[in-house]
Amino acid sequence: MAALLGADEFGFSTAPLIVLGCTLMRKCHLNTCPVGIATQDPILRKKFAGQPEHVINYMFMLAEEVRGYMAKLGFRSMKDMIGRVDKLRPKDRAPNRKPSLLTFDSILYNASAARPEVLAQGGCVAQEFRLEDRVDFKLIEDLRDVIESRKPSAQLSLTIGNKDRAFGSTLSWAISKRHGETGLPEGSISLNLTGHAGQSFCAFLTYGVSIRLEGDACDYVAKGLSGGRVVVVPPASVNKQFASEDNIIVGNVCLYGAVKGIAMFRGQAAERFCVRNSGALAVCEGCGDHGCEYMTGGTVIILGPTGRNFAAGMSGGIAYIYDIGNNFRQRCNKASVDILPVIEPDDLKLLRQVLTEFVAETGSQRAQQVLNNFDEIVGTSFLKVFPHEFQRVLKEAKAKPETYSHLSLQKQSAMSMAARKPLSQMVENQDIDFIGDIDDEENEREDELVKTTVRGFVKYPRAKYQYKEVQSRADSWDEIFNHSDVQRGLRLQSARCMDCGIPFCQSNHGCPLGNIIPRFNDLVFRHQWQMALETLLQTNNFPEFTGRVCPAPCEAACCLGINAPPVTIKDIENTIIEHAFEHGWIAPEIPPSRTGRRIAVVGSGPSGLACAAQLNKAGHLVTIFERNTAAGGLLRYGIPSMKLSKAVVERRVALMEASGIEFRCGVNVGNGQAAAQLLQQFDAICLCTGATWPRDIPVPGRNLNGIHFAMSFLENWQKTQSIEDYGTDLALVAKDKDIVVLGGGDTGVDCLGTALRQGARSLTTFEILPEPPATRSADNPWPQWPKVFKRDYGHEEVKLRFGKDPGIATKEFIDDGNGNVAGVKTCKVNWTKDVAGRWVMSEVPDTEQVYKADLVLLAMGFLGPEKHIVDELNLQCDPRSNIEAVVGSYRTSVPRVYAAGDCRRGQSLVVHAINEGRQAAREIDYHLMGRSYLAGPGAAASRPGRAPSLRSSASQAAAFRTSVGLPGFPANGADEATSSRSEGIAATRWACHRLLTTRAVTSNFSLGNDARYRLRVSLGQSEDSTTRMRQFAKSDATSNRKNWCQAEPPGSTGLRLRSRKRTRRGLGLRIDVVQLLDSHEQGDDSILAREERLQEADVLYLVRVGSVRWVGPLLLVRVGAWAALPPGPLTVSRLLLVSLQFKTPSPFVTGPV
Repeated sequence: MAALLGADEFGFSTAPLIVLGCTLMRKCHLNTCPVGIATQDPILRKKFAGQPEHVINYMFMLAEEVRGYMAKLGFRSMKDMIGRVDKLRPKDRAPNRKPSLLTFDSILYNASAARPEVLAQGGCVAQEFRLEDRVDFKLIEDLRDVIESRKPSAQLSLTIGNKDRAFGSTLSWAISKRHGETGLPEGSISLNLTGHAGQSFCAFLTYGVSIRLEGDACDYVAKGLSGGRVVVVPPASVNKQFASEDNIIVGNVCLYGAVKGIAMFRGQAAERFCVRNSGALAVCEGCGDHGCEYMTGGTVIILGPTGRNFAAGMSGGIAYIYDIGNNFRQRCNKASVDILPVIEPDDLKLLRQVLTEFVAETGSQRAQQVLNNFDEIVGTSFLKVFPHEFQRVLKEAKAKPETYSHLSLQKQSAMSMAARKPLSQMVENQDIDFIGDIDDEENEREDELVKTTVRGFVKYPRAKYQYKEVQSRADSWDEIFNHSDVQRGLRLQSARCMDCGIPFCQSNHGCPLGNIIPRFNDLVFRHQWQMALETLLQTNNFPEFTGRVCPAPCEAACCLGINAPPVTIKDIENTIIEHAFEHGWIAPEIPPSRTGRRIAVVGSGPSGLACAAQLNKAGHLVTIFERNTAAGGLLRYGIPSMKLSKAVVERRVALMEASGIEFRCGVNVGNGQAAAQLLQQFDAICLCTGATWPRDIPVPGRNLNGIHFAMSFLENWQKTQSIEDYGTDLALVAKDKDIVVLGGGDTGVDCLGTALRQGARSLTTFEILPEPPATRSADNPWPQWPKVFKRDYGHEEVKLRFGKDPGIATKEFIDDGNGNVAGVKTCKVNWTKDVAGRWVMSEVPDTEQVYKADLVLLAMGFLGPEKHIVDELNLQCDPRSNIEAVVGSYRTSVPRVYAAGDCRRGQSLVVHAINEGRQAAREIDYHLMGRSYLAGPGAAASRPGRAPSLRSSASQAAAFRTSVGLPGFPANGADEATSSRSEGIAATRWACHRLLTTRAVTSNFSLGNDARYRLRVSLGQSEDSTTRMRQFAKSDATSNRKNWCQAEPPGSTGLRLRSRKRTRRGLGLRIDVVQLLDSHEQGDDSILAREERLQEADVLYLVRVGSVRWVGPLLLVRVGAWAALPPGPLTVSRLLLVSLQFKTPSPFVTGPV
């Protein structure tokens, strides 16, 4: 695209970095790059795995892709493509309206047509760089004797122009080539210049070279300064009235990345002055925005104003600012620095010496003024910018006198103006302990041990005590987790989190819930447990489940896991929620109001519970149907108690019941309870039945006794443990039996752990797939889930008991002669790829073997949901036999029926099920209410609303009318006036209810099939001290808008409403529909008769006053004490109003309003 538009050169920056291993962590300025790219730390540098071949391969593949495009366009070379705008055209279909407003005629104009006599193709004219004519080459020849040490020093005077770029850089190269980094002795080469210097003046200037310029310079002056000395002053010929301190003398990005040397500018520097300076001394009379950004060392003195964002990311060095305008504190980025007065003796001595030399070098009048009144000006107007990290290093180094003496050299070197070594060089050979040595301080309190997260991932090892010791847990049904030790070491583990700029742990490859992991890791480190809990619960309803049974894809995607053990995120998550339960922070979440909507959730597994919890938060009435005798589904009956205690499940179910969720256990929807009936009784159904149809194995002998599905085995034992007098099926008990488990997944591991505790004689597990590698293969890069060989808790326990690690394709089940299984005939297999790249299994000859077996458990996964509900509701299924639902909306082929969890996506993880349940709840809430405030993926903001339609939910409208005692809509043919009045009353009540429960400001409602009665309801809001009502009523010229509305039609007592006091915007109210007053049934004194009720409850009223037959209808919501209601003009104080208007004049509003 760029070539077609005319570009003949292309730059690459980010892409090659990523090819070399960059993960875009965005911590380059902290020297903590986990892949060893943006760091000089020797430990981290060892982690760099990039190779030149990686970049070469990337560029080669890029070139191949470009060649493909060139072939499609008919070009043989890049040169032919340049400027061929005739091959470009704007897209016909813009993704939104804005691009359609753009005109591309100018950018697509062919340059050759404008100037046909000029050759516009790149490379048509050979470039003559004339490098041999550069001033630096002449300087090298003139200074050859000094460079080669045949002469001690030399001094030259030259005139320079702005075409002379990078002046002094080649000279420095010649010196460094011969003398190395140390350069020449100070004062060896002195150059006096006049004129206007070009870009990169004195870039990388080395030791022994001193350059003084009378004039000005462009951008990048002294970039990468490496020991030289640069002075820039205005020409001597300028008017004596010229104020150098008010004029810019050098351009942008001066001293970028400077490491050593001195730079003095009499005048202001432009933007980004001393960015990433790590050791140079710089003086100027003012600078632009972003000064000293990411500075890590050196000393900067600015005798004048600075721009915005000064010292952003500054972690080392010191800056002294002459705050003339008293506005520096507002312009400084104080996130990483302190602003202090200049009172230390060392600081005062340093300032005086540097300013004295600055005056001698440049003749600066401003510096001379400071020296003339040094004590007064420095005491009142100078500020010291001192980075937090530098302060910490100095404080910790005081305990090590040798190290502290080296650190102090920075100030000493600046004072003497002779020693040129920056802080980074002074401490590079010193073993500064930034965090503390764990090995030497194991007995100290953790709070004293762990003081910072900086480099925590380098200093602290990953904990390996998540589980109890194998010996102590193998015979126990208690949880296998070592909760106490995990909690004691949690702060140290949270310090290992790198707080990545792009946290892959919560990306698509990481946590499916989008948990805000770096945030709660940091809060745990800071002991802010309640905030950590709030952060965790934003995205996860049940951390106590995921913290125990989730395989932690977040840890697999952790940036630290690229080349080191990842952060123990799962342990941190589980400890946060358990800590909250211990302190009583977890309570039932009862919604402040109910919507009247009823939703049925079929299945009480993780997805069903999550869906119900979210819908309950939105105020809906939720009923969960569970076919077993207790709620929990997979969590209760599929996962063994030593992995997930059933007390944890019962604790959560009890909380949900207390929050208003109804559980109906023992109800098998689709096989006993008709699913079609639920559609009539509920506004929506969400199917969360899981994928419970197990995969079978079609081999000879499959019908023998003693061969069972794994879930039957696990469920039988969980019911035995939790239900008194449960009739345990002894055929499904492993005691004193030889057990064979087919399948090596999580279910197979749970079978091993359960059978071991039941007292199995022997345990063997088969896995038909080949053993994965010990480390990631080339086709399984980070941050994908690592397909590596690992041992779970069950494997460890079996190995301890039987002395082998259980771990072949099954060919046949052996019969004992009585119809029972006696063994399993197996053979080894090879896996190879065919020509299409698909894996093909083949038997290995002469590898048959028979394993003794009394009980065979099939744990080979699941094929999808059971078909009872699917067949009854005639739901469409996908090719994998799962319920087909629209991606992102979870709607099935049947209206008002949704599906989430394993029944929709297939066999998966608990964390995926919870995420699906949460998002399905959000979609249900949106489709029922017109908008949703439930959290989206990663706690995303609420989904924007749409205007709900009464017609779209007639069953709910009828249920609502019944609940408040309203009659149904009149039948066709009824008297128009009576019909209109009944519809108006019902619609008013319904519309106001919908408005308040959906939190909408404006809603539209359809009323039956009659287009005349399309209602618009608006909620009045408060603004400052004046409360205004939108679309209240049309009034005549006597209306007073300041007091909302006044209307006193002739011949009536009228209606007068006004606001007397302020009310806050967004005041939350609980609204209960109590009664509508019918003016045809009540007399004129009805308002007074109802005054007492008005004071007792919040009510909705349809008000009649005087001779006006109907006013409104109006919704009056009491928010405070009601004033007296006289029979004349009605005055009510402190009101929040909702008005209702008809599209056409209402037949029952007869008087003017």
